[in-house]
Amino acid sequence: MEIKWLNPDASFDRLVLAGDIGGTNANLGLVGYKAGKFTLILAVDYPSSSLSGLQEPIAETLKIAAERRPDLKPSHCCISAAGPVANNRCVMTNLPWHVDGNTLSDDIGIPVLIVNDFVAISYGIPTLDVENPEQIHKLRHLDESLPIPQPTTKAVIGPGTGIGVSFLAYDGAKYIPASSEGGHMTFAPFDAETQSFRDYMEKKLGTAPGVEPLVSGLGIGHMYDWWKDTKGIPDNEAFQKIEATKSSDRPKYISRASDTDPVAAEMMRLFVKMLGRFASDVCTLLLPFGGFYLAGGIVQKDLRWLERDNLFMQYFEKNYNPNISPLLKKIPVYVIKDYSISLYGAANASLNLQK
Repeated sequence: MEIKWLNPDASFDRLVLAGDIGGTNANLGLVGYKAGKFTLILAVDYPSSSLSGLQEPIAETLKIAAERRPDLKPSHCCISAAGPVANNRCVMTNLPWHVDGNTLSDDIGIPVLIVNDFVAISYGIPTLDVENPEQIHKLRHLDESLPIPQPTTKAVIGPGTGIGVSFLAYDGAKYIPASSEGGHMTFAPFDAETQSFRDYMEKKLGTAPGVEPLVSGLGIGHMYDWWKDTKGIPDNEAFQKIEATKSSDRPKYISRASDTDPVAAEMMRLFVKMLGRFASDVCTLLLPFGGFYLAGGIVQKDLRWLERDNLFMQYFEKNYNPNISPLLKKIPVYVIKDYSISLYGAANASLNLQK
């Protein structure tokens, strides 16, 4: 558990207990809203694997808040969870437990809303300032251009433990977030290497793989297995450490080794190529001229690999149809740098959806 008092003296007109529950991390926070602005007052982070539900960490977070500021009593709660949501309940995609808003509401005595994690990120996007480099990093297109966002559709994908996809439709006055399970679309190989990886995963899964088993933290772990079984891995200190750790931790060690080890570097290049192609597919479907956002810890931590040799953009702008590539070049592409996006988004969802 990690406790972070970010704005301990902030005032508010409405206080929301916000949560962001993913396959790796479970983050809870108290978010104040006043005069059109959201302020994260307190954040408490837990490893998701250490939890069997949210009752105890929520009670602990509220206790931590009350000990320092007795007035930190939220009127509403909104939890973003990684998985499909129905009837205010989420069956987690990459955790062995579920999140039930009605049960939590009975436990803590305030209304609890459950939303999909990428719906929360979508609600968080309007709270971001694309001109603030602490919140947004702009990716230049191959011609060095930085397109200006238009008042139309926005979209977001996020490779973390899994990979999420969401978008925001524009009705002429406001943005309306919509959820999807786009990360489970069938993976489309585009060269011999990705075809080999895809075929390997089909044998492993017993069916054609979706994008998530290849283009995510899980995917990097699978990539290591495929690489080891089909190409072999070096017998050096870096890969001995990677081999010794569990699969879920391998992505961060591969990333760390990639600056000095050529095989780890090739793994990261393959990941960025696949991410660029999938991003391009999503943008071809949605045409998000309002902005295409990359979320999640992987893109934040491995931004150098997205920009090295313009690798991400090389694969993002490719299309077999010469009339489509110019459209892709008009889409603003942003990397979300603010780790609190999901908590702000959950608070904004609460403001819009809970009365």
